[in-house]
Amino acid sequence: MIYVLFMPFQYNLTKLIVPLNWLFALFPVSFILGNLIINLQLVLFVIIGCIYLNKKKIKLSEKYPILIFFIFCVILIISSFYNQANIEKSFLFLRVLVFYYIGLLILKEKEFNFEIVFNIFSITVVVISLDLIFQYLTGFNIIGLEAKYGATSFFYNEHIAGSFLLSFGFFSIYKIFMKFEKKTTKNEIIKSLLISIISIGIFISTQRMPMVIWILFLTFYGMVFYKSKLKSILFSYIILSFFIISFSSPIERTRYTSFYTNAKSILDRSTMVYKTNKDEKKLNQIKLHLEEQNHLKTKDLNFVKGSGHANLFGNAMFIWEKNKFLGIGYKNFYNKCAEYKLLRCSTHPHNYYLDILVTVGLLGLMVLIIYLFFITLRSLQYLKICYKNKKKKNYNQLFILLINFLIIFFPFKSSGSFFSTANITYTMIILILLNSYIDKKFLKN
Repeated sequence: MIYVLFMPFQYNLTKLIVPLNWLFALFPVSFILGNLIINLQLVLFVIIGCIYLNKKKIKLSEKYPILIFFIFCVILIISSFYNQANIEKSFLFLRVLVFYYIGLLILKEKEFNFEIVFNIFSITVVVISLDLIFQYLTGFNIIGLEAKYGATSFFYNEHIAGSFLLSFGFFSIYKIFMKFEKKTTKNEIIKSLLISIISIGIFISTQRMPMVIWILFLTFYGMVFYKSKLKSILFSYIILSFFIISFSSPIERTRYTSFYTNAKSILDRSTMVYKTNKDEKKLNQIKLHLEEQNHLKTKDLNFVKGSGHANLFGNAMFIWEKNKFLGIGYKNFYNKCAEYKLLRCSTHPHNYYLDILVTVGLLGLMVLIIYLFFITLRSLQYLKICYKNKKKKNYNQLFILLINFLIIFFPFKSSGSFFSTANITYTMIILILLNSYIDKKFLKN
């Protein structure tokens, strides 16, 4: 009798995969709306996922990725306890581990639709790119937001549109080449035009690092698939160049052309800042000089010139040296920077590896590097299997996910905080998708 009463509920449980699929696919939209929506979406996904998995007996045959990341989370909590820094928030960080675990389990179910995920990710990128171009040319975007701070699309006064397009852009690249796979002149033109729209969107976002990384990895992608994709990518560069010459200002072009010179000097200036921080007398002299120059308004002092990344990198190394093994705890960089009375403090060091090194020390960074090595090795193994067995679709999807993974952990880029809601959620999304391919069962088969 009880079984009969609960039969409809048990049947409907299988339908929960539909909202789970859509919740996962719509994450790019929540990234536009902000951290509150991202967290709500995470909670909903976890709750519905738990209900769904409660009636399913699914086991992970590859448990090492989850285990290694769990160890990383434990180190983060221990470090926060040791430093008495944001202890409650460090426990809340476990929500991304739960999201990671549930997402991996659900993706083992064949009902989960990869095409919906790739389609929504791709459409969002194209919409943001077109909106950026429209806002750049007209002064306002498609819903009337003025370009008061340059082209920012739906991100208001935050210059993060380029990072957003870089993060999700390669999903669009995958869909573009799959949709217009036939080798016709019309398709080649469409592919090149669509790729150039994304590239132009990143360019006018004024974020130089996303632009450099986008061109670097897009070129790499074209060279790997040189027979089918390189021509379209190279032609898209011609369209991008035409746009830059025709519509961008000399100031914008100079900003990009000076990037290499500035980037080259960052290492030297970071080292200078680090050494200066260790010399208390010299640091105090600089502080006094800056006060005389009206609080950091001077432009002729090497110590504070440029974007500030060199200062943050040097500060990060100085702070880490005093907390080598366990780091300083969760989101504690600004407090430590202020405690040591360093210059140009921020909430994070603007580089993932420095952020992780400072937060969880050498121990946490070593665990993460082991994790990255494991994921990369397994991904390459499965890519080889797909190539040998001529599984073209799987090979292409996995390659795109691997590119996204490599972009996230590209060591020489400036970035937001690794532990921020948006960044860690995006990282988990890519890892869930990537890990769903590199299960031991697939490798054996």
